[in-house]
Amino acid sequence: MNIFAICRISPAVGLLYIGLSTFSQHAALGQAIAEHERLLDVSISSPAPGQPLFGDIEIAANVYPEGSVSAVEFFVDGKMVGTIETPPFSLLTDIGQENREHKIEIRALGFSGNEMRATLVSPSIRVDEEIDAELQQLYVTVSRRDQRVLDLSKEEFTVIDDGKRQRLVTFARGDVRLTAAILIDSSVSMRGERLQYALRGAVSFVDGIKSTDDASIILFSDRLQYLTPFSNDSAVLTAGLDSVNADGGTSLNDHIYLALKKLEHQQGRRVIILLSDGIDTHSALRMAEINWLARRSRALVYWLCTLPRDDANKSRTSAWKSSIAYRTEYQKLTQMVLETGGRIVTLKRIQDAEVAFKDILLELREQYVLGYYPTISRGDGEWHRVSVRVPRSGLHVRTRGGYVDY
Repeated sequence: MNIFAICRISPAVGLLYIGLSTFSQHAALGQAIAEHERLLDVSISSPAPGQPLFGDIEIAANVYPEGSVSAVEFFVDGKMVGTIETPPFSLLTDIGQENREHKIEIRALGFSGNEMRATLVSPSIRVDEEIDAELQQLYVTVSRRDQRVLDLSKEEFTVIDDGKRQRLVTFARGDVRLTAAILIDSSVSMRGERLQYALRGAVSFVDGIKSTDDASIILFSDRLQYLTPFSNDSAVLTAGLDSVNADGGTSLNDHIYLALKKLEHQQGRRVIILLSDGIDTHSALRMAEINWLARRSRALVYWLCTLPRDDANKSRTSAWKSSIAYRTEYQKLTQMVLETGGRIVTLKRIQDAEVAFKDILLELREQYVLGYYPTISRGDGEWHRVSVRVPRSGLHVRTRGGYVDY
């Protein structure tokens, strides 16, 4: 009789076997594992059945029992989009904007080679007539007394596009892929610890993004001082960051334009986070031109204002700009931020920058994503005014104010 020692942990049955065993006992253990895996069951918990799919979606699997699998593989339209070895078994992927069926498949692989599959086919949107319209996606923040409200259902949202109610075709809550341009004023007004606190905030944001997200860090004065490619690698985004010194004037408009242009061809939810006093002294571009581009980019713009707004609106002049011109540019910056669906955060102390960055990232994670095809789309370059309503009282709803129909 052949006898040998066994000391192994079996994830499949959750037991530790230590001692002497015969080959027959080993075979019995293998049979027990295989028997356990016959109970393996997998299902798709997200997306929901019958839901048309567009853009960034979450695919999530329910696996029972969780310890029975070595990996879960995810496929979209026959192409593998990811593998996850430990729970939770979920990932984000961009499924595109084409109106068509999509096949979602999940394969759960057992330790003994057993395999279970779950499949979901999402429908296309049926229409009574041919409509040549682009899917509009709204990122919506709902709050009550500065606390975000996270328990709203699809049926509670009403979207009005140019006075006409729209039918929602997509609805998501929670985390959706994002691409952020972090724009830091490094002019002479940010010298010393002010710039260091601002950079700590930017780094905290970068450290909080996920593997599906991307970010770029831009430091500017009256010239570009620091620029990274879009990445989710903190080392790439922060290499050499400490070598930047605050100096020079402020070309605010020109560098917002740069950030918007960099975001144009990026996937996911596009975001600009600007940290500045908001006073432009050296730009070649006017804010009216930036507003034009911001409307077309559909990026959300958040502004961490480093100067009390009463101080910023005080009369100031220069050799090339009047006090009225300064106030006009400042007001148009404010208008642009609010129109994009972002918000303005006035920093009482520059030390609060890190907390503000983290709160913006959390807000982005908690937004609702509403998608619809406009009932009227002429492609004439005109502005469509959009509003979102919810029936509960006392709620504040924030989203972008519209889009250009092109």
